[in-house]
Amino acid sequence: MKFGLFGGAQAVPGEVITEAALGYHEYGEYIQLAEKLGYSSAWLVEHHFTGFSQLSATLNYLCYLAGITSKIRLGSAVVVVPWFNPIMLAEQVATLDQISKGRYDFGIGRGYRANEFVGFGIDMKDAEDIFQESVSIIKRAYTEPDRWSYKSDRWEFNQVLVEPPTVQEPYPPMWVGAGSEPSIRKAAQNGYNLLLDQMSPFEAIGERINQYRDEVEKQGREFDPYSIAVTRGLMVANNDNERKEAHVLRGKFITEVQVLATDPKFQAKSFNPVANSRWKDRGSPDLISEGGAILGSSEEMGERVQKLYDLGVRNILCHDLSGSSEALQQFAEEVMPHFLDKEGPVAQAAE
Repeated sequence: MKFGLFGGAQAVPGEVITEAALGYHEYGEYIQLAEKLGYSSAWLVEHHFTGFSQLSATLNYLCYLAGITSKIRLGSAVVVVPWFNPIMLAEQVATLDQISKGRYDFGIGRGYRANEFVGFGIDMKDAEDIFQESVSIIKRAYTEPDRWSYKSDRWEFNQVLVEPPTVQEPYPPMWVGAGSEPSIRKAAQNGYNLLLDQMSPFEAIGERINQYRDEVEKQGREFDPYSIAVTRGLMVANNDNERKEAHVLRGKFITEVQVLATDPKFQAKSFNPVANSRWKDRGSPDLISEGGAILGSSEEMGERVQKLYDLGVRNILCHDLSGSSEALQQFAEEVMPHFLDKEGPVAQAAE
């Protein structure tokens, strides 16, 4: 199995906030430690206008991480494509791939938080069209050897040549976040790797892996279990008191994210069925965590990882809101070794 990290830095001096509450330099040290402990990847969020300082300029920050690490893969989870000029995005991504020496994973999405669409003045009903057109332009930018032009109702580019080239050919691996069966099957049809969310219960993850595998095989391709990354809350709790504290922290985070996605005051531009479906019937934050997080002592966390393994998961992204170096080390030393070599040498799993 492979174990990576999911999250991001924050910069609100003197405030106790959700997420890891690690500043930009402190989070860099956290990722450096993760690399030394054998974590295979670090995936960073991109969000805007949250009020609790979630990372926004993710590609910029990933360039910083690329400069202070040497082996760990770096991913965006995700770049919300409709916010960007696609040619400028292609250039920024290529630059990051150069700086990281080909360690970048290009996570992309169309966006789901209502407050972001309202903030950028974009109607959510246009998101899918913008996403599809922009991704098509980005792929062309990486595969067109000569200058080229393009014009549509939305974009116009004249005699462009995107530089620098990417290290990874034809471009960095593209990953998309998906949850519904149609979106999962569409991701497989388009050749994207798959990012699965951290809120869904274990059983739902198994169903989604099967849907993706089925569609990949229908396309005549061999299914690679490492082409799916499953984010899970990491809540190291060695006693009942630590468990309660972990639930309080994660509960606050879940509630904040839910409000940003579904609060009616952010529905002015259009109703957000995607975001609302993500939260429907999920229950309280504590139930969400108990039903899907990697939670508890090392023994219990191992049992939960085993459950994910049995469901077909081979690539887990851990999201620890505490930002605790001790928790990062405990999981790496007491849980990960039992799974790294299940399907091959440890060295291969950590590549």
